Amino acid sequence: MSNRTKNIFRGFAFLIALIILGYWLLIASLPGVTTIENYRPESTVIDLSNFNWDKDIVAPVRKYVPLSKISPELRTAVLISEDDTFFGHSGINITELKKAFQENLEKKRYARGASTITMQVVKNAFLTQQKTLTRKIKEILLAKKIEKIWSKQKIFEYYLNIAEWGHNIYGAEAAARYYFNKPASQLDLAEASLLAGMLPNPKILNPFKNWNRVKNRQQRVLRLMRNARLITDQEFENLLSQTIYLRGSAPKFEERPMIPDVSIFDEALKDPRIPKEFKDKADSTGIIFIPEDEKNDSLK
Repeated sequence: MSNRTKNIFRGFAFLIALIILGYWLLIASLPGVTTIENYRPESTVIDLSNFNWDKDIVAPVRKYVPLSKISPELRTAVLISEDDTFFGHSGINITELKKAFQENLEKKRYARGASTITMQVVKNAFLTQQKTLTRKIKEILLAKKIEKIWSKQKIFEYYLNIAEWGHNIYGAEAAARYYFNKPASQLDLAEASLLAGMLPNPKILNPFKNWNRVKNRQQRVLRLMRNARLITDQEFENLLSQTIYLRGSAPKFEERPMIPDVSIFDEALKDPRIPKEFKDKADSTGIIFIPEDEKNDSLK
C-alpha cells in the first residue's frame, strides 16, 4: 500500500471517528428517560378568572389544564394547521423535512421549518430557541425518543399548555383568557381558528395590533379544515364572517358547563391515514387515547 493510499485511509478513518464522536456527544447531551418522565409544564398562575390583563405582563403566564378543559374546536384547529399527520407519525415528518431542507438550500437561509407538534414540545421543554443545525438534530433525535416514552395524548396536552400565544402568554388557557376573556373550554370554532392561526408567529400575529393579518391566518386554518371536509363551504363562509369579540369588546362572559361537540371528529376519524385500530380507540372528545398497558401500539 502506497503512502498516499495510507494517508487517504487514515483521513477517512479520522473523519468516521469524528462523526461517531459527534453523534455520541449529541446523544449524551439529550435529557435522560427519568428527566423526560418527570417533566410536566407548571402553572405560573393559580387562577386566571380575575387576572389583571391590563397591567404589564412581565413574567410568563400559564395555567395548566388537561385536554378535557380545552375545547374540541381548538384541538382540531391546531392539529389541522400545525401537524395534520400527528397521529400517524413517530415524532418527525420525513416528507416535510425533505421539503424544508430543499427550500432552505435553494434560498440559502432558514426559510421553512418542518417541526411536528412533538418536535415543538421538545424545543420548548428541553432545548433552546436558537435556529442551528445542532439544535435541529437534537430536536429530531429527542422527538423520536419522547414518542417512545409519552403517549400521543400526553404530547398534545403538553403542547397546548406550553405553546406561546403572545408576549409571556403560554398555553391555551392563558391565551383564551387573554384574547377572549373566557376559558379554553368555551372557545368556539371562529375563536379557535383565530388562535391556531397565530401559532407560527404569535408576537407579530396579535389580533389586538394586527387584526387583518390574523384574520388572514384564520382564513388559512378554516380553508384547511374545509379541504379536509371537517366543515362545509357554507360553514367556512359563516365562520369567516362571524363577529369575534376580543377581550374588552364583548359582553360579560358567563362560564357554562363544557358539552363537547364531537360531530367535527366524526368526519376527522374517517381519514384513511388513521389506522382502524386507532380510530376505534378515539375517546368521546375525538382525541385518540392509547391505554398505557398497550406497549406495542405505534402511537404511544
